[in-house]
Amino acid sequence: MTSQTVRRPENQRQNSRNMQPNNKTKPKKYVKQTARFEGRRDKKPLIFGWGGHLSHSQKVRLQRRATWTGAIAFAVLIVVVLVGFWVDFNVVIPGLTITSVNGQAISQGEYRKLVALKAQIEQNKIYGVHGLTAQENSIKKQMTTEQNTVSAATTQITNLQKQLKASGLTSTQRTSLNNQIAAEKKTQAAAQAKYTSLNSQYSNMNANTIPLEQQLDNQPQIANDSATWLQNDLLIQQWLQTQSSAVQAKINPTQSAINAFLNGVKANLPAGTTYSSFLSKDGVSDSDMQQMAALIVRRTNMQNYLSSLEVSPQYQVLARMITLSTQKDANSILTQLQHGGNFAKIAVSKSVDTNTNKQGGYLGWEARGQYAQAYTAAIVENWMFDPARKLNEISPVIVENGSYRIVQILGIDPSRAVDKPTLQTLQTNALSDWLLQVQAQPSTKITPVDQSMLLNTANMPSDLPATAPGNSVPGAPGSQPGAPGQSGAPNTGG
Repeated sequence: MTSQTVRRPENQRQNSRNMQPNNKTKPKKYVKQTARFEGRRDKKPLIFGWGGHLSHSQKVRLQRRATWTGAIAFAVLIVVVLVGFWVDFNVVIPGLTITSVNGQAISQGEYRKLVALKAQIEQNKIYGVHGLTAQENSIKKQMTTEQNTVSAATTQITNLQKQLKASGLTSTQRTSLNNQIAAEKKTQAAAQAKYTSLNSQYSNMNANTIPLEQQLDNQPQIANDSATWLQNDLLIQQWLQTQSSAVQAKINPTQSAINAFLNGVKANLPAGTTYSSFLSKDGVSDSDMQQMAALIVRRTNMQNYLSSLEVSPQYQVLARMITLSTQKDANSILTQLQHGGNFAKIAVSKSVDTNTNKQGGYLGWEARGQYAQAYTAAIVENWMFDPARKLNEISPVIVENGSYRIVQILGIDPSRAVDKPTLQTLQTNALSDWLLQVQAQPSTKITPVDQSMLLNTANMPSDLPATAPGNSVPGAPGSQPGAPGQSGAPNTGG
C-alpha cells in the first residue's frame, strides 16, 4: 500500500506564512458570512404571533398568495359594486312603482320615458324649426319687409309730388304723375295695413301666446302631466278590454299612426338637434319612444271617439242641489228633507254653493259632462245619471271635493235638444269629462303618485327648466328694441 503525503494547498501555506509573528505584514481581517437557508426556520411570527414554525420560503409563498387573493377579492368587489349600481339604476329603480290604477302598476321607468318625450315636444313647440320662435322670427321679417315697402312708397310719393309742382308740364304728364302717386299711395296703404296686422300678431305672441306656453315648459308641469297621462292611459286600456273589437280598432293606435306622430316630432326638432342626439341625451331608445307615442296617439283617438258620441238630442236630467260644509250639517238637512222639508228654501238659507243657492239650488237641465265641467268632479253626476234614478228622488249625502252635497231629481228627458255652444263644449271636453266620471266610480282605485320619484333628477331631462321662467317679454318691433322673446310649449295629443 503506497502512502502519500497530503500537501497543504499553496494558498493555505501562503496564508499561514502571513500569520507568523515575525512577518511584518498585518493579518487580513475576514467577515464571517452567514448563508440564508430558505428551508431553515427563523422562528419569527408571520402574523399575530403565528407562523414561527414556517420556513422563509413558506412565508414568502403565503405572503404572495395573500397579496394575490386580496387583489382579486378587491377587483371582484369593485365589479360587484359596479354591477350592483348598474342593476339598481337600470333594473331595480326603473321597476319601482310610482303609482297604480286598479292594482296595475306604473313603473318609474315608464314615467321617465314619457317625461322625456313630452319635454321634447314642449321644446319643439317653442324652439323647433316650425315652433313659436321660428314663427315669431318669420313675422318679424315680414314686418321689416312691409316697413321697407311703406318707406319706399313714401319716398316715391314725395318725389312724384315734387315733379308735379314743376312748371311747364302738359296735362298728359300731370295725369300720369297723379296716377303714379295714387298707385304708390295704394301700395303704401296696403303695406301699412299688413304691417299693422303683423305687428298685432307679434305683440300678442310675445305678450300672451309665448308666456302662456312657457308656463308648461318646466319640471313640475311636465312631471305631473306625465304621471296623470299614464294613469289616464291605464283607465282607457282597462275600459277598452270590455269594448267591442270595432271600438278597440278606433282607439288603439296603428303602427303607421305611431310612426306618423314620431315623424312629426322629428321634423320639428330645434336646429342642431337630431333624433339620435335626443335619445342619447335622455337615455331612452327608439322603442321607448314608440311605446310613449302609442300612449299619446291612443289618448287622441279616445278624445275623437268620445267627441263623436256627443250629439243632440241626448239624455238629460233636471236637478237641484244643496251643498254643506260639514257631515253633521248635511245629515241634519237630509233628515229635514226626508220629513217634508222645503228643498228650495233650505238651499237658499243653508247651501254654501254661491252659484246655485240663490236659485234654490237649481242646476237646470244638464247633459252628462256639464256638471263635471262646472265642478271638476263627477261623483254627483254619476248619481244623477244612474238609470235607476226616479222623479223627485233625493240622494244620500254625497261627499265630493271636500263638500257634502244633497241632490234631488226634478226631471228626466231621454232625448232633449242640446244647444250648439253647449254641444261644442261637451265635444271639446269629452275625454276630460269621461275621465272624471270613471275616476268617480267607487270601483276605481288610483294610488297617489310617489312624490320622491316625481321630480327625481334621474327622471328629469337635463335641459328641462326646474321652474317656469319669468314673464318679462320684449316688446314688438317699433315699440321697444330687442329681439323677440323665447318661451314654452303646449301639451299635445288631445
